Amino acid sequence: MAVDSKPVIKPQNGTSLPADGSVVPGPAGTTANPEDSETTEETTLVSALSLLNQMHQKLTLLRESIPHMVQPIMKASSYPTPERLFDDFSKRTLKASEDLVDFTTLVSDGKWVFEKATASRRDNGDNGEVKRWKSSAPVPHYLKELLDAGGSGSSAKDGEAKKKEEEERKRREAEKDKEREVEIEEVKVMESEETRNGIVEAFKKEYTDLEVTYEDDGQTIKVALPKALNLTFSVEIPEASAESNRYPVTLPASSYLHVLILRSVTTRPNAGSLKYLLDMIATYQTIYKTKCSKCNKLTFGPKADLPVVRRLKRTVKVIKKEKKDEEDGKDGDKMDTSADGKAKEKVAADKDDKGKAAQNEKSKERSDTADDDGEVELIEEFWVAYHESCVN
Repeated sequence: MAVDSKPVIKPQNGTSLPADGSVVPGPAGTTANPEDSETTEETTLVSALSLLNQMHQKLTLLRESIPHMVQPIMKASSYPTPERLFDDFSKRTLKASEDLVDFTTLVSDGKWVFEKATASRRDNGDNGEVKRWKSSAPVPHYLKELLDAGGSGSSAKDGEAKKKEEEERKRREAEKDKEREVEIEEVKVMESEETRNGIVEAFKKEYTDLEVTYEDDGQTIKVALPKALNLTFSVEIPEASAESNRYPVTLPASSYLHVLILRSVTTRPNAGSLKYLLDMIATYQTIYKTKCSKCNKLTFGPKADLPVVRRLKRTVKVIKKEKKDEEDGKDGDKMDTSADGKAKEKVAADKDDKGKAAQNEKSKERSDTADDDGEVELIEEFWVAYHESCVN
C-alpha cells in the first residue's frame, strides 16, 4: 500500500520543514498546516509566557545573589576558622556564577520570543513600540459585566469619598499652623547595662508577639519577628571600652528586601539608643502594608521597592483644652507603636497633673502659657515610613 507523504527538508539547525516551507512560530520550529494556524499560535504564546516567567524568576534570584554571596564576609566572626569562611564563600560564589550562566543561556534560547514580539508590533502598525494600557483603552469584555453591575452607585460613592478627602485636607491645613516638629535628643553616651536591661524588659512586655533572646553570653540581642516575615535581627552590645556607642545590627540578607531593610537600620539616626533601635525593628511587622509618608504609595520604582526607611517623629500640637479633655476621656493616656503611622499620644503638660509635665523646662513653660489661654500642648510621637528615593 502506497502512503502519501510530503517531502521533508531538514535544515542545518535540525528543524523539520515541509516542502511548502510553512513553519510553526516558536522555539521548536515544528511543522504546521494552514488550518492549524490558530492552534499553533496559541501554543506558541503559551510557550513564550512560560519562558518569560522562567526568566523573571531567575532574574529575581540574580538580584539576591550578591547579598547571598557576601554574607560570610559580613558575618566573618561567626566562623570558627578562616578556612571554613573561605569554603562557604567559595561555594556561594560558584552558585552565583552558575545562576548567571543559567540565566544567560535561557535568554539566548528565548531570543525568538523577543523577535516575535518585535515583528508582531511592527506588523500591527505600532512601529515596534509597546502600547501601554491606560484608562482610556477599551475595557476588556470580561470586566464589562462587573463594571456595569457596580457602575450605577460608583459615581455617588466617588463623590462622597472625594468630599471627605477634601474636608480632611482642609482640617489638616487648619491644624498645621498649630503644629510644629521638635528634635529628638540623641543618646551620645554609652548606655549602662542596667539601662539596657530595663529597655529590653519593657520592650518584651510591649511586644509580646516578638521573640527576644540573649546570645553570646549576653553580648547579642536577637529579635525575631513573626515567622511569616522571616526577619531575625541580631543587635550587638558595644564593649564598654569601645570608642563608639552605636549598636551594630546584622540581618541574614536572603532577599533583596532584606538588603534594603538592613541598609535602613544601619544608617538610622540616634544609633546609640537601644530603645530607638528596638522600636524601629518592631515597625517592620507592618512592612507589607505601610505606605510611604511622602508619595503615599506602597511600592515604588521598577523593582517595586517597599518603604523600608523608618524615622521617629515628635510633634507638639496646640489644641483647645476642651477638645483635649474629650480625647482623654475617649482614648486615655496611651502610646501605640504596634503599627506604623499610628500616633503615640503622650500628654506633655497638664495644669491639673504636674507629674506629666516633666518633658523639659521649655515645653513646660510653653504649656503653662497655653493653659492660661485655654489651650494645652500635646506631644505626639509616631513612626513614619519612606522609600529610599523619597527620603530627601
